[in-house]
Amino acid sequence: MQSSTRMAGVPAQAGDRRASDLPSVGTHTGDALPAQRLGRPTITAAVLVADPGRDSREVLSRGLLASGISQVIVAETAEQVDDLVAKGQAGQLALVSLAFGATAARLIDDLRQSSWSRVIALAPTADPKAMLAALRAGASGVLRGHPTPVQPEPDRAVEQLSEREIEVLAAVAEGRSNQWIGEHLSLSALTIKSHLARISRKLGTGDRAHMVAIAMRAGLIR
Repeated sequence: MQSSTRMAGVPAQAGDRRASDLPSVGTHTGDALPAQRLGRPTITAAVLVADPGRDSREVLSRGLLASGISQVIVAETAEQVDDLVAKGQAGQLALVSLAFGATAARLIDDLRQSSWSRVIALAPTADPKAMLAALRAGASGVLRGHPTPVQPEPDRAVEQLSEREIEVLAAVAEGRSNQWIGEHLSLSALTIKSHLARISRKLGTGDRAHMVAIAMRAGLIR
C-alpha cells in the first residue's frame, strides 16, 4: 500500500483517509487504492480543487482520489490559489468554483496564465453572468450543479456496521418486522427504525433487500 503525503505534515494510510481528513490546502498523492479495487488504473495527473464550500470540496476530492487521480491539490480560499500561482505550481486540470464570486474570474485567468492545461468553472447556481465571465476569463467549460456524494464501496461500508446493526440486518434478512425485531432484541420499534436509518446511511441505500444483499456478500449474515 502506498503512503500519502500531506503539506500539513500528518501521514496517513491511503485506504484509511476520509474526505473529512483532508486539510484545507494540501497535496494528496498515492491514493489509488479505491480505483485499484474497481480495476481502474492510476492516472498520473495533478488536479486542483478550489472551492470555498466544504461539502462540495470534499466530495470532489474524494471522487478524484477514488477514480485514480495521482495528485489532488485542495484550496478553500482565493489566497491559497494565489499562493499556488505565485509558487509556479501547475497541473493538468483546475476546478474553480464560481462561489468565489467576482474573484473567480481572476483566479481562472491567473491559473490559465500560469500554465494549468485546463480550467473548468464549477457553477453551484445557474447565474449566466458568472458563467459568461468565467468563459471570458479562459475557462474551458462550466459544470453546473452540486457534486453528488460518493457512496462508500460495499466492502468498506460494511466495516462501519456495529454488532447491533448486524443483528438487526440478520433479522431483516429473515423477513422480520421492526416490531418483531424490537421485541426480540428488547428494543422499541422506534429504536430499530433508527438503527435501520443509520445502516442505510452507512451502506448508501435505503432498500432493505439491498442492505441485506450487501451484508450477505460481505459474509456478515447468512
